[in-house]
Amino acid sequence: MKYRAALKSLLAVICALAFSSEAIADPPQPAAAMGYTINSFSSTFTTSTVDLGATKQPGFQWYNWDLYGYHTDPSFVQINSDGSLTLLGNINGSIVSAVRVPGAPNNFVGTSIGGGAYVEAELKFDPRQVAAAGTGPKADWPAFWALPIEGNFIPDGNQWIGQPPGYKHNIEVDVLEFMRLAPGTPPNAYSASMHDWYGIYKTTCAPAGFCQGGMPYKTGLRIVPVGTDFTQYHRYGFAWRPATPTTPGYAKFFFDRNQVGPTTQWTLLGDQPPPPVNQPWEWGIIDREHLWLILSTGLNQPVTIRHVDVWQASTASNIVN
Repeated sequence: MKYRAALKSLLAVICALAFSSEAIADPPQPAAAMGYTINSFSSTFTTSTVDLGATKQPGFQWYNWDLYGYHTDPSFVQINSDGSLTLLGNINGSIVSAVRVPGAPNNFVGTSIGGGAYVEAELKFDPRQVAAAGTGPKADWPAFWALPIEGNFIPDGNQWIGQPPGYKHNIEVDVLEFMRLAPGTPPNAYSASMHDWYGIYKTTCAPAGFCQGGMPYKTGLRIVPVGTDFTQYHRYGFAWRPATPTTPGYAKFFFDRNQVGPTTQWTLLGDQPPPPVNQPWEWGIIDREHLWLILSTGLNQPVTIRHVDVWQASTASNIVN
């Protein structure tokens, strides 16, 4: 009886671990290498996880884009019988892990990620449709990216400390952008980059919106194996480790869980004055912010997503409403 009771206790622990969202045994290698073993966001696509009715109610993993005067048409979001989701194309974002809701805590509902993470989406699209869509003032393309709640949902959350009112500072992370690249770019390439936005809107760097510290073009160009078929599923990943007083922070980009392009590093951001460009602490603003995830595409450029996952060392810095 004693051994049977012990066995039951052991089985109970195993079952609890098996079904816990914070104790998955086998994180992908890029996450495991960072010690990020908590699967803090694991998303497939059902009517319970996608807010197809645009209700903006808590409890969903994905919502329709609603920011900067643009609203995604929910009819452009299609859940498939195999559990995948297809974005049929709409400008300025299609589905997001958090949506603006004035009056809600921090003015949003959904999930935002802080404190470092390995973020990954498994998706497919047809480059020929991207090329056929052409260019124009409202042109868009298949993309998996992230913005901070600071400055987007929290109006003054991205105020640069020690600078005049309205002087902003925030990050943008583009894990995948399959845009129409420069002539001569090989077909086995896509863009993955970060942007450090700062300044007083349409003032510091007038007439542009904000000043930008961006990765050089060649740094953001990610070259994958020759013959890669983008119409088949591939995994696009981003690893973010925050800086500490003694160790640099870094960002790495991944294709099918193999790093593509160089590692970007930064030192701990304090109250240094602008500009951030070419400073050792450039990109450090990401460590102070909370990212919401975005899956989007352009008109007549369907993208099908099978899964999105986030792995972290801790969920303590996330904000979920």
